[in-house]
Amino acid sequence: MALLWVFFMPILVACGTIGGIVLIIEGIKHRKIFAGVMGLICFLFIAMPFIGWAVGIDLEQDLLISTVTYWSIFSFVALLACLSGIRNQIKSIRNIGFLICLAGILGVVFYQSM
Repeated sequence: MALLWVFFMPILVACGTIGGIVLIIEGIKHRKIFAGVMGLICFLFIAMPFIGWAVGIDLEQDLLISTVTYWSIFSFVALLACLSGIRNQIKSIRNIGFLICLAGILGVVFYQSM
């Protein structure tokens, strides 16, 4: 079961990084600040562990939340972006938000099964 997490992690990172950047661009293109901010938060949720590792900070020890909670918040932020896309009838924001949310939920499930 641990292999699921190992093989899924690059997909989660790619979805969060590319999806976050797309949400930022689409938020700017459609003048939706909320979607842009949600994209920035999604991108930072992916980038923060790598920045911490590069600096030498162990985020798992220093953060006061568990890994499951961290990725659940990531999924919730993407869900908020998806709902913003649904409310504003913008398919690109809706689809990217749903994709990131689904990847985050699968990440939580695979991490828990590890």
